[in-house]
Amino acid sequence: MSEHATQPPVSEPFFLRFHDLMPYRIREVLLVSPVYDAFILEEDGRLTERLFSQYSELNLSQAPRIIHTSTGEKALQLLRERRFDLVVTVVRLADMDATTFSEMVKGAFQTLPIILLTFDEGDRQQCPGGVWPPLVDAVLQWTGNSQILMSGIKLIEDHRNAAYDTKRAGLQVIIVVEDSVRRYSTFLALLFPELLRHAASLIAEGVNPLHKLMRLKARPKILLATNYEAAISLYEEFRESLMALITDVRFPKEGKKNAVAGFDLVRRVRAEDLGLPILMQSAEQENAHYAAELGCAYVDKNSPQLLAQIRNFLREGLGFGDFVFRLPNGQEVARARDVYEMERTLRDVPAGSVSYHAKHNHFSLWLKARSMFPQAELVRPRLTTDFEDVEEMRAFLIEVLANARADEAAGMITDYNTGRGRERGGAVLRLSSGSMGGKGRGIAFLSSQVQRKALADRYPGIQVRVPRALMLGTDAFDVFMERHGTSSSLLTNGTEAELVTDFLKTDLPHDLREDLRSATARFDGPIAVRSSSLLEDSRFQPFAGIYATWILPNSHPDPEVRFREICCAVRAVYASTFAPAARSYFRNTPHSPEEEKMGIVIQEVVGRRHGDRFYPQLAGVAQSYNFYPIPPQEAEDGAMVMALGLGHLVVSGGSCLRFSPGSPTVLPQFASASSMAKGTQRAFYALDMSQEEVDFSAGPESNLRLHSLSAAEEDGTLALVASVYDRADDLIRDTLTATGPRVVTMNNILKYETIPVAPAMLDILRRFRRALGGDVEIEFAVDPGDHGKHVRGRKREPPSLSLLQIRPMIARSFADGTEELTDVRPEQLLCRTTQALGHGVMRDVRDVVYVTSNELDAFSTPSVAQEVGGINRQLMEEGRPYLLIGPGRWGTSDPALGIPVDWEQIAGARTIIEVPFGTRAVEPSQGTHFFLNITSLRIGYLTVAGGIDDPSRADGFLDRAWLDSRPARAESATVRCIRFDDPLTIELYGREGSAQIIKPIPPEEQPEPYHS
Repeated sequence: MSEHATQPPVSEPFFLRFHDLMPYRIREVLLVSPVYDAFILEEDGRLTERLFSQYSELNLSQAPRIIHTSTGEKALQLLRERRFDLVVTVVRLADMDATTFSEMVKGAFQTLPIILLTFDEGDRQQCPGGVWPPLVDAVLQWTGNSQILMSGIKLIEDHRNAAYDTKRAGLQVIIVVEDSVRRYSTFLALLFPELLRHAASLIAEGVNPLHKLMRLKARPKILLATNYEAAISLYEEFRESLMALITDVRFPKEGKKNAVAGFDLVRRVRAEDLGLPILMQSAEQENAHYAAELGCAYVDKNSPQLLAQIRNFLREGLGFGDFVFRLPNGQEVARARDVYEMERTLRDVPAGSVSYHAKHNHFSLWLKARSMFPQAELVRPRLTTDFEDVEEMRAFLIEVLANARADEAAGMITDYNTGRGRERGGAVLRLSSGSMGGKGRGIAFLSSQVQRKALADRYPGIQVRVPRALMLGTDAFDVFMERHGTSSSLLTNGTEAELVTDFLKTDLPHDLREDLRSATARFDGPIAVRSSSLLEDSRFQPFAGIYATWILPNSHPDPEVRFREICCAVRAVYASTFAPAARSYFRNTPHSPEEEKMGIVIQEVVGRRHGDRFYPQLAGVAQSYNFYPIPPQEAEDGAMVMALGLGHLVVSGGSCLRFSPGSPTVLPQFASASSMAKGTQRAFYALDMSQEEVDFSAGPESNLRLHSLSAAEEDGTLALVASVYDRADDLIRDTLTATGPRVVTMNNILKYETIPVAPAMLDILRRFRRALGGDVEIEFAVDPGDHGKHVRGRKREPPSLSLLQIRPMIARSFADGTEELTDVRPEQLLCRTTQALGHGVMRDVRDVVYVTSNELDAFSTPSVAQEVGGINRQLMEEGRPYLLIGPGRWGTSDPALGIPVDWEQIAGARTIIEVPFGTRAVEPSQGTHFFLNITSLRIGYLTVAGGIDDPSRADGFLDRAWLDSRPARAESATVRCIRFDDPLTIELYGREGSAQIIKPIPPEEQPEPYHS
């Protein structure tokens, strides 16, 4: 460009310089990812709406549009066919890796920017050589915050526009120096909105509408450097426009990680600019002193208030419109903020105003500004002369808007507005801004796919639905925490009960309370107030069962009492963000608690009332992959765990029925009728409807009651799921008219398909596995409808399958390691099994904690859990991972099935072994919250179905006698802790589901080399 074009004349008004800013803009984005990733990025946190709103505020002609495709080959074809301004890809595509894809894109389109979006620290290891693809322009890690992609787009634009914009209008620049992908992704998602809010605050200074819009373009540019040399280069280029420097201390310099690179950078800058605001951040506390010497603000990366402190630094250091109805003479007669108000206002405004705006195409223009292009195309061609009179035209416009709202609500997340939620609401309503969190995303995704793929009536004999849900975004949590404060010591060391009591002392903000009061009036039965945090239900850290869920009867005759309980439940869920289980879980993840924000899902509970009991006919968990298939079961057919009553029995590890939906009548775990009778579900959970009010001091499960099967038989719900065991003939008889013990076989459901749950769920699992680009887990509940009833005078209600939640399953292989197990002598093995989850070799375990006997009863297992918890706490303080061994299911809620530990009681375990419980071989914990967490945290999970001290058993063994012979570091009557000088060798072979643990035998005791 010429010098004259880049330098405005003196007579030019200052604000007009902003007309030409941002010459490079991203309008077309190609997203290359599985369908589920696209859904999260496109719809969670209203990404499309946010992008449109911000681009409208900047007076741009159109907002960025996101086009999605699922494979690299399809992406390259699209790039050849049309123009794109940005490509966003993920590490794993169906047909190639990100390195290959980026090389092919850059080879054909050299200047086209590429953002690599990661989901986990382990994604780097999926790249060749363990390094990020060198040709991508930016690497971002998605942590559940929908603003991360938006910040990536802005980052690319800022790097491309900074040189021109700083010269054209003197805009300022902030340089950020950080090499951790996870940290700068989170940080940029905070920084960009803060600067946009800062720019919006300048609107009041505008002297006319154009001036106001132009000033919004004046926000500072953000430039990211990931090493010393890049930071110096940016500083040299933009030193005259530099507003602030935010830098880490330890980052690469001269190709190597340098512990003082940040200080070197600050000294270089301070030599020329003593007054520049600089913020230094580090995980090493001693660096605070050096930062102060250099005149820098400082924050500790490990501080729970890190992000809040950064926000304060920015605030202290840096100081689309309504439709206005008018008459032809310009007089304003009404305003409409959105489509709903437009539809309502159109009914009453004067005919002269409707005619005036129609003649000038104002309606079609306003619709286009909201990306309602189909509706705009319907309106624009119609002339006023096409209608008999203005009233006919008015009716036409109202119908177009009403149809548009109806289409938008179907399968979509609908924003709830006080006083009109019932009119606007779909299955999923959003009450506050911010991310919906993990559960919210899953529910919204289910709702959209059921609608868009027409799944509701696809399966004969059963209707598929998603229960109504109300989302409170994470912004509401931020506002609440500002009121509550973050300095309380309870946040770091309080018990769950103490935290709940403390949080109930702080009221929800008044505006949120009033909106919540109106929105929850739509629920006229029991509801579940569920956690939905940013990190919850992610691909690698599901946080399953870590945070609280409160199920409320919502039946008190006084609506004010019902509302008060909802507000208490929301605050109690907020409190669980800081509970001991969450704190323990965080220590095993790469995340810090400050990254976590809590959303809330208020969801109607599926079920029916039977006296003082409320529960569904069936509830359970379905997984698209079966980790433990037994022929003729196929791993790809998945697995289901199902029980009578509320699903709490399933996710907490109680006695349930496990089967494969591909072969539902095959139950290989039950070799005989007597074994089925012995292992049957003996009780079920129901919501207690008799309580006058909820006692929030008693814990989230205080509303649930465990009932015997005889109670279900009284309610008339047992006949559909149970049979009778005939002891005399050792047979299962599928009728409750016979005498004998009741056995929950689900034969009416699985064998006779009275309600076709299994075939419907098999197809649903396959569909969602394709949609998510990987294996999935779905929570569900079944209502029988009018099955078995005589119905007169109304339409017969079919059985329904309610999809309650969906989450990605953890990776089937999660560690570096081996292609086969080491060939060693039997006496060198501590354990061998053919039922194991995980893949790799672990050589960092020198401690073993084990229960000395498997002959325990339900009365003694809780005390064993307490003992294990004490040892776990001490080993975690010492930083020593350990091998945990015990009978039955670890983490079960049923003391008769195993050791009922809470997560924080075994959080330091590196590998867990489950052995038979007495004479009972307990099934693996597939489908439970406990199972999800141990697998997601890369904890080896072994089940020994065979004998103790019997190496000849083909199905596995444990050499407990050898453990007993070793000196104990700590022991009691039931638990021992052993420490070795040399590590155990834990080998897991994921392809075959087998594993072995080699004893830490000192070199002098090693036998001669052995080969079988």
